[in-house]
Amino acid sequence: MAPGGGGPRVDGMNGIPPNRTGAAAPRAAALGRADSGPDCQVLVVGAGPTGLVLGAELLTRGIRTRIIDKGDGVALQARAIGIHARTLEILDMMGLAERFTERGQVVRHLRFYSQGRCLTSLEFARCGSRFGFLLDLPQDETERLLRARIAELGGVVEQGAELTGLAAGADAVTASIRCNAGQVQTITAGYVVGCDGAHSRVRSELGLTFHGQPYPQDWLLADVLLDWDLREDAVHAFFRLDGLPMILFPMRGHRWRLTLPFAGSRGGQAPTLAEIQELTDQRAPRPVTVSDPTWLANFRCHRRSASGYRRGRVLLAGDAVHIHSPAGGQGVNTGMAEAHNLGWKLALVASGRAPDALLDSYGTERRPVAEQVLKLTHALVHYGSMSHPIKRRVRDIVVPALGRSTAIQRRVASRISQIYVAYPPGPLARPDRARGGPRPGRRMPDIKVRAGGQAATLHRALRGGRHVLIVPAAHLASALSDSGLRPYSSDLQVVTGDAAQAPAPDNGTGPVLLVRPDGHVAARGSPGSMEPVTGYLRDLFQEPAGHPTARSQKTVHHTPSAAPPQIKDDLEDTAAGKPGTGSSAHWQTRNLT
Repeated sequence: MAPGGGGPRVDGMNGIPPNRTGAAAPRAAALGRADSGPDCQVLVVGAGPTGLVLGAELLTRGIRTRIIDKGDGVALQARAIGIHARTLEILDMMGLAERFTERGQVVRHLRFYSQGRCLTSLEFARCGSRFGFLLDLPQDETERLLRARIAELGGVVEQGAELTGLAAGADAVTASIRCNAGQVQTITAGYVVGCDGAHSRVRSELGLTFHGQPYPQDWLLADVLLDWDLREDAVHAFFRLDGLPMILFPMRGHRWRLTLPFAGSRGGQAPTLAEIQELTDQRAPRPVTVSDPTWLANFRCHRRSASGYRRGRVLLAGDAVHIHSPAGGQGVNTGMAEAHNLGWKLALVASGRAPDALLDSYGTERRPVAEQVLKLTHALVHYGSMSHPIKRRVRDIVVPALGRSTAIQRRVASRISQIYVAYPPGPLARPDRARGGPRPGRRMPDIKVRAGGQAATLHRALRGGRHVLIVPAAHLASALSDSGLRPYSSDLQVVTGDAAQAPAPDNGTGPVLLVRPDGHVAARGSPGSMEPVTGYLRDLFQEPAGHPTARSQKTVHHTPSAAPPQIKDDLEDTAAGKPGTGSSAHWQTRNLT
């Protein structure tokens, strides 16, 4: 595609940026290449947060994965900074949440003002997650943490490697790659995933349209110091009579991300500190001095979505498939969630454990979420930029009234934090008629469980990369005696649920819950009726893990330094009170600061 405008690259904030160039030579890449067949099972194009999460999910499951990026390393700018509760839950399932929270600024409130008066304060703690906050962490830090995880898994990001073409075949995709030094090479991959941002070359190669339009005028960003005694545990959004808002996000070190929408048409030119000061003088409700900028940026917001998530063996994720305004801090979170949804499915398909048709569920589940995100971000821009006096007056009356409702607070916090996301009924979310508790397709809370007699949490159990079967402790033996589970013993991590936290009992027995690797409920059964669970497993897996062909394609759960684990029967281990085979990692965080 043709390069964009000449302004700073702000793709994490969902502006359409110019293409990057890099100076570093690409690194050697073949990770465990087989003697014949494709160079890798999956090629990930783009090493932003979306591509890095996807790469980590694939490598964790033993998939031969190559990650290429045309840039020369980690983004030097802060770019996207808001990590919401659902994304923190995803990071917790990956074993990374603690690393992130140690480095970010915890934000517990979102405060809205009109003419200097606080209309309401949204409390993120009401979202329904134990991560009841927004974590402000610059995107360059996010990328460093995710790259460290890639390295721990034995992976590498090939820098200065630009995709120039794709040719799809019956059994593989051939990608043409241009390196910084000008050399051209080809990579064959079973599947290609474009995580290459708003200017996606992968999307262009597929011929997919990018429907939508830009917002009028440019937006300005500035990471600065302010002489203003504002609460540093809150985002502050100031609305004005002229419809020109100002939003302040707290960052570590008493710094602030200053966002100034609708700052005119600047032709891609980055602002100066003097210009930021002038606009701040116009929009802030009191005199404020802006100083010590570490990043000044200009970008044009767009509201667009691609016409498809998949074409055969090529898929899209993140900004490559949808972009929108930074209102609500949704962009990077949506992309990382898409990577988490796709990762376990693609691993099963690439390893031959599940049919190719499983990948169709990725777009089926994630497209409605992206459409809702586009609607939400557009609504936030609309409400924040009202200039009509009657509409503005209604807003300033209605918002405080709604903000006093606990139910509304919970609903809005859940929506913005993406805790609300649920997937439609279908093969991966078996509908049932049971009442109460998390329904199939919905996110499963991080309840306390016991695995092999040891206290744990659901998220810790999910770190093994498999489905997790939650069984009432009093009915463990009877549930596991179901012959339909036996062929899938190596595909499941079996735990017992804490009855006080589990869904409401059904006829005194309590439900058996099957949780997908991405933390959503797959199916619900009971000790005397396991057909919803076993039916799901039969439909999902092309062959049980114990089948001879499946054993030759076994998905491996490993840590980089560990020898391949023995395949054990977790159903027998759990019933005997022994620990299962779910893996854990010894985290290293050197060279990240």
